[in-house]
Amino acid sequence: MADDSEFFRKKPQQSRSRSVVNALFEAADQLLERTGDPRQVSLQGIAQRAGVGIGSLYDYFANREGLLGAFLSRVTEKNFEALEREVMGTRSMKFDEALPLIVDAVLRTYLEKPARTRAVIHAIATVGWVKPVISERDRFALLLAQRLHLEYPHVDFAALTLTSEVLCDAVIGVVLGELWRDGDAERSTRVRAELVELTRLRLARLVAKP
Repeated sequence: MADDSEFFRKKPQQSRSRSVVNALFEAADQLLERTGDPRQVSLQGIAQRAGVGIGSLYDYFANREGLLGAFLSRVTEKNFEALEREVMGTRSMKFDEALPLIVDAVLRTYLEKPARTRAVIHAIATVGWVKPVISERDRFALLLAQRLHLEYPHVDFAALTLTSEVLCDAVIGVVLGELWRDGDAERSTRVRAELVELTRLRLARLVAKP
């Protein structure tokens, strides 16, 4: 997990202080989902929704960018943990069979609440959180590569890692496209199927024994 200490004025240590910060994160999450734009989310609004005094908020965060940065770190980690569970839950399956489930899990994570995801992307740009997000992408790609290597130990691990990274980037591209495109369920289904098929073709060539 990326270090989020730079965003805090004071890190919560006790149970009560962690509860306050968690309430602030939950309130920020709800407001971002409702507005779809971090510029419309104020510290006062977050504090009011969380039922926390603005003074208590300032105990932990110096400004809006600090709170949003810490919130993004939490969201990024939770997303990774959820997707890790999805990948680990397919260990008894062949990767070819598991691939559609993994792709669906990633798409669901980011497209189930599109307004929230759009707001999170805006917030990432606002607080300069791009590199840590890429690090989490690399972390997830490594998880996929390790999953693949268990099934295909004869394949060069670096090649599996690169393929996993490209798959992650392809999914990110699909997510970004769908987030800002008028809803078209039929097209989304075709895009998802195309992504799965292209990945299968690449893996088939990669893992074929000489």
